Amino acid sequence: MGEFDVKEFFKYACDKMLIIFVCMFIGFAFSIVYTIGVQKPKYESHTSIVLTRSGENTGAITQNEITLNENLVTTYSEIIKSRLILSQVIENLNLDYSTSELSDMITVSNVNNTELINISVSTINNVLSQDIANEIASVFKEEITSLYNIENVNVVDKAIAASTPYNVQPIKQMFIGLFGGLVVGFIIVFMLYISDDSIKKKEDVEKELDLNVLGSIPKNHNENNDLVLNDNPKSGVSEAFRTLTTSIKFLSSDKKKKTFLITSSMPSEGKSFVASNLAVALAQTGLKVLLIDGDIRKGRQHIIFGKLGCKGLTDLIIDNTDKNNFNEYIQNYAKILEQKNKEKEKNKNLPDTTKVQQQEEGSLKTKNLSIIFKGSEISSPTELLGSETNKKLFDSLKKKFDIIIIDSAPVNEGLSDSMLLSKLVDSVIIVGAFKSTSYKDLKATKEQLKNIKANILGIVLNKTVPKSSKYYGGYYGRNH
Repeated sequence: MGEFDVKEFFKYACDKMLIIFVCMFIGFAFSIVYTIGVQKPKYESHTSIVLTRSGENTGAITQNEITLNENLVTTYSEIIKSRLILSQVIENLNLDYSTSELSDMITVSNVNNTELINISVSTINNVLSQDIANEIASVFKEEITSLYNIENVNVVDKAIAASTPYNVQPIKQMFIGLFGGLVVGFIIVFMLYISDDSIKKKEDVEKELDLNVLGSIPKNHNENNDLVLNDNPKSGVSEAFRTLTTSIKFLSSDKKKKTFLITSSMPSEGKSFVASNLAVALAQTGLKVLLIDGDIRKGRQHIIFGKLGCKGLTDLIIDNTDKNNFNEYIQNYAKILEQKNKEKEKNKNLPDTTKVQQQEEGSLKTKNLSIIFKGSEISSPTELLGSETNKKLFDSLKKKFDIIIIDSAPVNEGLSDSMLLSKLVDSVIIVGAFKSTSYKDLKATKEQLKNIKANILGIVLNKTVPKSSKYYGGYYGRNH
């Protein structure tokens, strides 16, 4: 996957903003539910006492008295929370608490370098907090007089009932919930990112797989037509296919390669979409091109080109024609569009006249594109593809066309279809879906093809994302 790229991670996080927003919403909702339904409001009341000189002394305060009182502050702070004081407070106020429970509600602190002691009491009842704080000060004062036989404790501020709970801050807690959700969201996205083994950068593909990246095809957002080169010839997707065509012709020119197998690791990666548009792009350069739907189990070329119910590859192999007359099995794309136009004239309910006109114009450039669809359903596809009849058929077809492209089944589906067909072609082109196909699957595909000594020309990255675009897609979906 390459080294960690901060910039790439933030791009990934932007694509996963829904996860972050959901986490923030959950954090926000949790803070509201906790504040309203779970959190118990607590009220805090404060009283303070000061140590003074004994009431019997009337002269000026001596340094010895000041030192004595400062030393007593620490001792008195411990006495305040002693069982002696707290049990008396419980009895006086008739409280339903143990001394340890009451002790947990009390905070005693002294102000540095002073003779002041602060007593804070926190309960779920504001009046009760006030009463306990004042009662502690009163009982403490009495007990000190009894214990030390001196009267040097006086109350500075009596406790008053708080009007609002000190622990409930809705706005602050909502912001904490939002921020907590944001942090959790980023943690989740980060964990997804580091565990995501999918293609993210062209450079990583070349480094990890040691394969040429033949081209990058942007996500096709036109869900109504897979044949973008005819439907929207000036689009970025169409231009990407023309660039791909140039790349393939350049890499194949020295060895005069003319037959190509298009496959992928898994479904939903767009091999049929790439195969059909690549065939159109090659035909538009003036080459006589044949596209064969070799995915005879789940092939989609008859759907992409809008030609249903016609004979195809399976029928051609089963019929075992040896007359080199394949007209019944091979469909010309220009004639398919011409037939569509006639149907349109007969049926006004057929939509999008503009699109049909664009297809007619495209047919002028693709009259030399022929297609063999997958044909009738059969019970033993593997045996048929691996038959000697199929090999002889393919040898005959190579003599009739400049370029042959076979759209085959995914390699990692547990089927041997692509393995059998790869032995008939000059080169294999693997299609990988950007931010979807994993390196693990691609490596497995490459290894399987290399084991049978298939010649891998390179990989096409499908569904790539321009800087200003988003992405998503699927193999058996309309776009691919």
